[in-house]
Amino acid sequence: MIQFLGILKNPLFKLVADKTMGAINHKLEKDKIIKAKEIDAAKSVSIEQIRQQENSWKDEWITLVFTLLFVGHFIPVLQPAFDRGWEILSSANDYFWIIVLTIVGGSFGTRLLPNKKK
Repeated sequence: MIQFLGILKNPLFKLVADKTMGAINHKLEKDKIIKAKEIDAAKSVSIEQIRQQENSWKDEWITLVFTLLFVGHFIPVLQPAFDRGWEILSSANDYFWIIVLTIVGGSFGTRLLPNKKK
C-alpha cells in the first residue's frame, strides 16, 4: 500500500495523470458542446423540414410512374409499346440514365441509407 502511495508522488505519474484527466475533461466538454449544437440544429431544421414535406408529392409521383412502368409490361395490349420503348431507350445517351438515376437516387436514395452518427 505504501509503495502505491509512493507511485502517486512520482512526477512522471502526476504528469500522465494530469494529461489523462485533461484529455477526459476536454472530451466531455467537447461532447457537451456538440450535443448542444445538435439539439439547436434539430429544433430549427425539423419544423421547416416537416412543413416542406407536408405538401411534397414528388416521391409519390416517382413511385407511381415506376409502378405503372412495371405493371404495364404485364398487360398484353401494352407489351408492343413497351418493347418499342425499350428499343428507343437502348440508344439513349448515358447522360440520360445518369439523370434518371440522379432523380431516383435523390428522392429515395438517402432514405435507404442507414443514419450513421460518428
